[in-house]
Amino acid sequence: MCTLAVPSCQALTLLLMGAGLVTHARAFESKQGELVAVHIESLTPLQAEQERLRKQKAAQPEAYEDKVMDPNELPALENSDAAVQASDDGLGLRTFGMESRYGFSSYDGSGGFHNRANEWGQRVYFTQQTLNYGEWSLQAEGRLRSGDESFNGGILGYAVQRSSERVTLRNYGLPITSKVFADSAVGDQYTDMTEGLRRNYRLFLGSSVVRGAATRIYGSDFDITAGMGERGRLIGGPFPGFERFGGTLAWLGGTKRLDNGLYGGIQFTQASQVPQNLYTFASSWSDWHLTEAVERVSSMATAIGYGTEPVKDGDYRWRLTWLHSQTGANIVGRNNRADGAFLETGVRLAGLRHEFGLYQADPNLRFGDNLIASDNRGAYWRVDGNTARLSWGLGVDAVQYNPDKESTRQNSRQWGFYGNAQYRINRNDVVGVSGYWNSQRRFDASQNVMTDGQRSLQANAFYQTKFFDWAPTRLRLNVWRNQALVTDDATATGEEVQWEQDWITGKYETMRPELTSTLGYARDRSGGNQQTYPTAGLLGRYWLSSTWNISGTLRYTSRTSNLFTSRGVSGSLNSEAALGSGWHFGVSVSLNQARMQMQNIAGLPNALMTRSNDKSAYVYLRWDGSKGQSLGTLGQRDAQSAGGGTVRGIVFMDVNNDGEQQVGENGVANVEVILDGRYRVMTDASGQFDFPMVATGGHQLSLRAESVPLPWGPAPARNGSVEVPLRGVANVRLPVVRVGGGE
Repeated sequence: MCTLAVPSCQALTLLLMGAGLVTHARAFESKQGELVAVHIESLTPLQAEQERLRKQKAAQPEAYEDKVMDPNELPALENSDAAVQASDDGLGLRTFGMESRYGFSSYDGSGGFHNRANEWGQRVYFTQQTLNYGEWSLQAEGRLRSGDESFNGGILGYAVQRSSERVTLRNYGLPITSKVFADSAVGDQYTDMTEGLRRNYRLFLGSSVVRGAATRIYGSDFDITAGMGERGRLIGGPFPGFERFGGTLAWLGGTKRLDNGLYGGIQFTQASQVPQNLYTFASSWSDWHLTEAVERVSSMATAIGYGTEPVKDGDYRWRLTWLHSQTGANIVGRNNRADGAFLETGVRLAGLRHEFGLYQADPNLRFGDNLIASDNRGAYWRVDGNTARLSWGLGVDAVQYNPDKESTRQNSRQWGFYGNAQYRINRNDVVGVSGYWNSQRRFDASQNVMTDGQRSLQANAFYQTKFFDWAPTRLRLNVWRNQALVTDDATATGEEVQWEQDWITGKYETMRPELTSTLGYARDRSGGNQQTYPTAGLLGRYWLSSTWNISGTLRYTSRTSNLFTSRGVSGSLNSEAALGSGWHFGVSVSLNQARMQMQNIAGLPNALMTRSNDKSAYVYLRWDGSKGQSLGTLGQRDAQSAGGGTVRGIVFMDVNNDGEQQVGENGVANVEVILDGRYRVMTDASGQFDFPMVATGGHQLSLRAESVPLPWGPAPARNGSVEVPLRGVANVRLPVVRVGGGE
């Protein structure tokens, strides 16, 4: 017998093991004092690898066991990822909730005129994530008003009907193939636009509301959108409801991108029972059942272009868009057929971003049931630069209204110059300036003689520094010359000097407090009457605890002031507290806040402000819950992140173009905010929005340009990025800036 005690057997064993033929040995122990015999067995390579792994595992130390704390005694963290995983039932994440609101508004007019109204609202929602059928969302809202019949102001949203509702079922990201997806909706929704016609710098195609069905099929190089529904509007409060406008609206469009960077898009729309005179008081704010002439409108928009947004030197893009519309009613002095051509280009050279374009549009140009900038011919150019210390921008806008000089329409020429600059001197000191100057001259078409012209100016300059260990201090000068701030009063002429002080220092990962105060002195010379008065303001947010926060703005000016969009004391106050188990309670108060209206000036729809004397308040109680495990938390998750939080913010009019919201810079309602290029919400009446259940980490926010009314547009050179903390709230302010096209 060959044993390991024999040297020749030892050599044979080593040779066989080295050749891979022997991988296991069994030892049999004999009686005490006898030699140990080893029998050699041949094993396969797979068995040998399994044996190696078994021995490696056996050699590892035992797992660590905590001898101090009992895991069963640790409290469960509410809404933690572990709790979500423990409740996983394999059906995907479901979120559900409801919210009840009660609102009150009042208006005190001249001559002892008083109006009062109450309104109740209820919202319920449910979302369901699926692995193979996209994400489903069902939302239903209803409202009921009582009080004075003629009152429809404040947070109640200027509704005509005493009661209305809104119901929408959506499906996001339904995979048709591995690379083609579909977004669909049934119920009350905004009309869609094909990709090739979106994000125009100066062409405002508008967005309408329908009660119907729509779908969008898209891939990496194409998209198709189609829909049809009953025309209406989402209006009223505390939750907006659908009010019928009469008629229907249908659309069909598509875009195709080629590998060489070229793309083409086209969209057809058909609208019925559209008011013949758009943007009048009757068609905008009153019931569509009032006697007003209506017509059918057929329209088409097509575009061909190249490239995407330029991000580095040498990048460029261009797009040529052609619009055509045909109206059905025959009205004396009005064209039924209208066309428009719009050329826009963008290029980045030597670190500068240029935007310029040409356009011409016939009078009465429509797209769907919206009036487009018409009866004009013009050009614009803007350049922006940004370095480590200096950021600046300059622009010029020239437009002629009624270029054919028809005697029945106003003929005028308008020039606009606007610019902004901000320079960081050192770590603490910054200087900045911004301004907009507009000149308009009118002509008598019949006699061809010049009538009186009109010039306006709005400018702002500031110096920022730090004293002691305080937060930044800003000294500001505001100047107005014949500037139309509101539609219901005289133009503004005057100056204001202002001290603006931040009071919060330190860095915060989450629950960051804010407190900014302003004190000023104004000289108001509007309408030829001079007056002086002090001004003051507060803007802040404070967390009383980890579950209770309060925020708001407050401004004081003279009751006879014409330099601001509000008079006397105005502002808003919001507070919300988490009660536990998914329950939240909140309060909101609004006082004398200015509101936005669409006005038709020289054939161009403009978003202008109007003063109000409304006092409004509402309370709400909300409950949110979830079940199951997320198949893809809202937003694109970072590979190193876990959990989720909430994104909450406001879209505001950045009058002085400094990127920061000051007291008196109002929010913009009904603007579409887009998260990571996919998820969308609309701002409420005060410009606020929120995205619940967003994955932690970095995300991108953008505004749909078609939803921002001219003369305002998304800030072109500012990045809407946000960092979402775990189980926290990320607050963000998104500015819209003046891009020209109006007074």
